[in-house]
Amino acid sequence: MIGLPIGLLSGFVGGRLDRILVLVMDSIYAFPGLLLAIAVAAIIGRGVLNVSFAIAVVYIPTYFRVIRNHVASVKQEPYVEAAVALGMSKRRVIGRYVLPNVAQSIPVIFSVNAADSVLTEAGLTFLGLGLPPGIPDWGFDISLNWQRFDSAWWATFYPGLFILILTTALTFVGEGLNDILNPLLRKKAYKAAAET
Repeated sequence: MIGLPIGLLSGFVGGRLDRILVLVMDSIYAFPGLLLAIAVAAIIGRGVLNVSFAIAVVYIPTYFRVIRNHVASVKQEPYVEAAVALGMSKRRVIGRYVLPNVAQSIPVIFSVNAADSVLTEAGLTFLGLGLPPGIPDWGFDISLNWQRFDSAWWATFYPGLFILILTTALTFVGEGLNDILNPLLRKKAYKAAAET
């Protein structure tokens, strides 16, 4: 909800605003994701909304960069230039012509980032910076039982296994969405099917 409109605005307007936003987002992106989430969570505290905010801060630059780059290429298309030449407002051009053409990448980014955010949330809760006690969480289960691994290995093994299964499944969903929504990959698949 934050990276998409900022990326649309930055890619379409360009100029000084674009350079400033790229600099800010690249500065945020330069930090390792888990380390940045730990810093944000340590400042704002525990809780569901606070963990959500800490994870969102980590992934805003990813959405921004992908959307901005798509907008920068789409705004060079003749139909966008024609809409601008006809005097349509920038808001209407973005909403009617640019957004529908860049929105196809959002589900792919979301599914890939969802896998990483599961790991980030589990890491935050493992370190005591995530969800408060009483809310079921695999990271909390691991943090409670990791010192008793030799006598009760299953209490740590199974939460870790389910984190692994969920992140792998979300990654496969992201790859599948990319194959479905990416027009270049679709052309290659159709061409390969036609040849066989």
